Amino acid sequence: MESCFVTLLVIMLALAWVFALIQMTIMGDVSLAEAVLGSVVALLLAFATAQAWLPYISMVSLIALGGGAIGYPFLRSYINRRMHAEIDAEQMEQACQAYEFDPKNYGSLLQLANLCYQYELLEQAVSFLDKAIQTAPLMTMTEKRRLQAWKDELHHSKPQGYSPCMHCGARNSIGAIRCTRCQRYILPGLVAGRTVPKALLHKVILSWLIAVAGVMMVMVLRESFTGITALVAILLTLLVTLGALIWVIRRA
Repeated sequence: MESCFVTLLVIMLALAWVFALIQMTIMGDVSLAEAVLGSVVALLLAFATAQAWLPYISMVSLIALGGGAIGYPFLRSYINRRMHAEIDAEQMEQACQAYEFDPKNYGSLLQLANLCYQYELLEQAVSFLDKAIQTAPLMTMTEKRRLQAWKDELHHSKPQGYSPCMHCGARNSIGAIRCTRCQRYILPGLVAGRTVPKALLHKVILSWLIAVAGVMMVMVLRESFTGITALVAILLTLLVTLGALIWVIRRA
C-alpha cells in the first residue's frame, strides 16, 4: 500500500514538472530542448519508480521531483520580479531621455525618484526628488514631506556615495544619468541588476538535469558492477557530474 502511494505521488510530481516546463517554454523562460530533456527525466523517474528498476529509486525520485516542486514557486517569484524589473528599466531609460532633453522636467524627475526608491536606490531617489522640488517649489508639499522621510531613512542607512555603472564598473556621482566612462545610462542597469538574471533559470534546470542523471547513473553502476570496477566507474561518474555542474554554474 505504501509503495503504491509513493509511486502515485512520484507520478503526480512528474506530471506537475512536465506541466511547469511546458508553461515555462510557452513564456520563453526555457528553451524547447531544456523542456524536452526535463520532461523526459521526470517521466523516466516516474516510470523507474513504478517498475522498481533500482533500489531506493522511489526515494531518489521523491527528492528530485519533490525538491524541484518546492523550489519552483520561489524561482517563479524571482522570474516575475525580473520581468517587472525589465519593464521598469525601460521606463527608467525613457525618463532619463526626457530628463536629458529637459533637466527641469518635473515629471521625469519625479518618475526617476520613485523608481529609484522602489529598487532601494535611496541616495539617487533623494537626489532626483530634491531636484524635482527645486523645479516647482510652490507645488510640491507632498513631495517635500516625502523627501524629508527619505532623508531620515537615508540617515539611518549606509550610503555608498556614488552610482556604480553596471556595464563598465566606473563610479559616478549620485545624480549622474550617464556613465562618465562608457556613456551608457546608469540607472536602468542598476534597476535590472537588482533582480536575478534570466540565465539563472537555465542554470537551475540544467543543474537539476545533470544532478539527477548523475545520481541515476551511479545507482545503475552500483547494481551492474562490483569491487574495484564499480568504485572506479562511480568515482568517474561523480567527477564528470561535478565538472558538468561547475561548468553550468560558471558559464555566462
